[in-house]
Amino acid sequence: MNHINPIKSMVLVASIGLSLAACGNRKTTDETQAREGHFMSELTEVTDSVTVTKIKAQQILASYLQIKDALVETDTTASQEAAAKMVSFLTEEDDLSLKIKVDAKYIATTNDIAAQRSTFSNLSDNVYTLVKKHLADENTIYRQYCPMAQNNQGAYWLSSEKEILNPYFGGQMLRCGSVKEEI
Repeated sequence: MNHINPIKSMVLVASIGLSLAACGNRKTTDETQAREGHFMSELTEVTDSVTVTKIKAQQILASYLQIKDALVETDTTASQEAAAKMVSFLTEEDDLSLKIKVDAKYIATTNDIAAQRSTFSNLSDNVYTLVKKHLADENTIYRQYCPMAQNNQGAYWLSSEKEILNPYFGGQMLRCGSVKEEI
């Protein structure tokens, strides 16, 4: 029998709600930040160990790179499909896996390119952490940065190529960005 921990379920539902709220309103208020901080501290207390294997990390990275490529092409359907595939790999319940899963689920369920790109920023930060912990790829992965993404707040993404292909602007500003790190 599969037993679902009610605390973890509650935390996951709260996380999805926060992600949806954040995508609908790009300006985060002090109250929202306080709620998110409280939520994240609860989530960390509930699930504080990383349980993703290197093989799963590689699968998650491969799906992430497909999402990135789809956003570069402004292809919402392809990004939804890649995000749904990523969700299927995320069966662990550690903090990092849950964060990645929430963002991937949101991308998989919306066809709004602006919302997908906004959520992709959080997804990128969390997948970066996963890749660093597991050295998820034998090849070089490039951490790239665009200072104009996210309403000029700047945002990172990962790429398997050194060439800049910006997922936050697609064809509008395809080459905006620079390589910040090689993993």
